[in-house]
Amino acid sequence: MISLFRDFTKSWFFKGLMVLLVASFAIFGMQDLFGKMGGDNVVTAGDRSVSVNEFKDDFDRYKQSYSQQNQGQTLSNDAFVESGGHIQMLNELADQTAFAAWLDSLGVKPSAKMIVAEIAKIPAFFNSVTGRFDKDIYRQRLAQNQMTEKQLEDSIADEIASQQYITAAVAGFNAPRIYAASQAAMTLQSRDASLFVINEKNITMPAPPTDKELSDFYNSRLQQLQMPELRQASLVRFDPVSYAKSISIDEAAVRKLYEARLKTLATPETRSFVVVTTQSQADANAISAALKSGQTPEAAAKAHKGQIITYDQKPQTDVPDKKIAAAAFSLKAGEVSGAFQSELGYAVIRMGDIKTGSTPSYESVHAELAQEYIKEQAANRVNKDSNTFSDAIRAGKDFEATAKELGLTVVKLEPMTAQGQTGNPQVNYATQFMPLVRAIYDLPSAGSASDVEELGEGQYFAVRLDVIKPAGAPPLDQIKGELAQYWMAEKVGGAVQDVADKALARLKAGESFAAVAASLNAPVQKLPGLNRATAQQSRLPAPVLSRIFGGQAGENFTAPLNQVNIAIGHIDAIHQADAQQANSIATALRPQMTQSIQRDIAVTTRSAARTVVKAQTFPNAAIVALGVTPPDSKTIKTEKKLK
Repeated sequence: MISLFRDFTKSWFFKGLMVLLVASFAIFGMQDLFGKMGGDNVVTAGDRSVSVNEFKDDFDRYKQSYSQQNQGQTLSNDAFVESGGHIQMLNELADQTAFAAWLDSLGVKPSAKMIVAEIAKIPAFFNSVTGRFDKDIYRQRLAQNQMTEKQLEDSIADEIASQQYITAAVAGFNAPRIYAASQAAMTLQSRDASLFVINEKNITMPAPPTDKELSDFYNSRLQQLQMPELRQASLVRFDPVSYAKSISIDEAAVRKLYEARLKTLATPETRSFVVVTTQSQADANAISAALKSGQTPEAAAKAHKGQIITYDQKPQTDVPDKKIAAAAFSLKAGEVSGAFQSELGYAVIRMGDIKTGSTPSYESVHAELAQEYIKEQAANRVNKDSNTFSDAIRAGKDFEATAKELGLTVVKLEPMTAQGQTGNPQVNYATQFMPLVRAIYDLPSAGSASDVEELGEGQYFAVRLDVIKPAGAPPLDQIKGELAQYWMAEKVGGAVQDVADKALARLKAGESFAAVAASLNAPVQKLPGLNRATAQQSRLPAPVLSRIFGGQAGENFTAPLNQVNIAIGHIDAIHQADAQQANSIATALRPQMTQSIQRDIAVTTRSAARTVVKAQTFPNAAIVALGVTPPDSKTIKTEKKLK
């Protein structure tokens, strides 16, 4: 039954939140994993709520997951809010919180034994050696994710309660056979159709518009022609990658860097050995003798009240007892020491394998150190030039002249909206450069320049606002040519539609399909044996397929292909599916339909829970939690409830 809930695990939150919980949390996905942290709420549902701090934590984990899945690309809080991502996130949280609150009111709650058993199944808490649940690893994983045991147990309890309720709700349900049979019959049913196309060849082309016609057309379309404010700016960018291309390697500096890094570059000598400690020198002497005679450390320790400590390929710095460390790193492989005083008492060492340390040659690490040198020098150049540029702009110096003095390139950006959109669909500055867009729209007037600002990943920028195009319709003279094209397209489209309407009227009056097509010099295309399973292979437009499969035998229809091409069609015949084949398909479809309906039941149940517990979401609180400026409070009467 868990398979019914797999689709819930595809949410961004479930993927990015806690890999360690994947095996257990494959039911509904995101749940309230962190304890209450106080403050205002972004979701309330019955006796449960989600605080702004919890929401912020959830979003931070989403950003981290987004970056990992998009090759390090960052997602700004502003862009997330602008795309409505916070609304989707709030709805998901509201669904889950409301469902958990509703189950609380029903008294659906798993026992402590079930919760413990579920936690013990999570592979992330297993010891890699024993393959079993390890309490220490369990606590370490929770600490790494800033969770308490109670918080995890509460979350597991919600998951189990959800699974138990939904499993019971859909238990024994099977889609009625008639559902699958109907679907199979529709899928295998085939249709024969005929088709011809009306286009500009079937009309008398209109004359180009007069100035008055174009003016009237412009005035009638003013509402559609409204454009948002556009701003065009010039950009200076301080990019370490660009600077790195012009930096020459200083061999003396790289050599100096090598010498400074020798300690970190070198691989220390490591040793494996066993230490047996005891509290008396006599026992230590006896242990030493036993080890030298070939006894195992375990046997010698047991016979003489000793304790064993094992070190596996450790450098000397990783041995906490300095006396043991010094003694161990003075022995040869296979040697046994005599008894000596250590910080733990008397000790004896049996030496195992020794791996000699090494220091890489200058030549072997030169390429890596050279790149590090270039990166450091590029960062220094960015810092120096950006500060110099900033000081010059603040002093009132010319934007382009200052850039030229520093050898920087001034780039003319495309006109953009406040959301970073441009007239070029391939260029959207909001995708990666929203700080740049905000800086442009923060400037007061054309000719003003921004200070140097951070762009991310070690980059900085400054912009100068060149042109402001106010919101509104562009002047007629500016778009006259383009508007004339639209006027012609509309006139041609209307004329084609008129011919198509008359052709359809002739068909409905009883004139034959072939005769109407012939009178219009339109070739007829025969489409035999079309069915829903193979319709996509025909490459017919969706409007045509919709009319073919939505009509009755003998029916005529029109379907737009585009503004100046209209298809005229006729459904010649409908062939019902072979009964035996349909029965076979129905048998295969029934389990899929059952699962689909069961998923619908689960979704409907969660939606109903939101209504019962009167769940509310507060988008503005979420926006503030993300550090984004909310809409003007004067335009907001109340928090909208998201249903």
